[in-house]
Amino acid sequence: MDGHYLLRSHMVGEDPAVLWERYIQLTQIEAAFKSLQGELGIRPIFHQLQSRVEAHILVAFLGYCLLVPLKNR
Repeated sequence: MDGHYLLRSHMVGEDPAVLWERYIQLTQIEAAFKSLQGELGIRPIFHQLQSRVEAHILVAFLGYCLLVPLKNR
């Protein structure tokens, strides 16, 4: 309510600033996946072979890499 966050973690030995950066990266990754699902229309595809899974992730990532510069124009 007052603009403060409480970040709870099991990583007690880490620097709080590092934990906060990792949390922010997580929110950015989640936003990227949401963008992939919405704007690019990427949906889960169930592959049987590891090479196809990796290829699917690569194609989705490349699509996202193209989308970001186009949105920033």
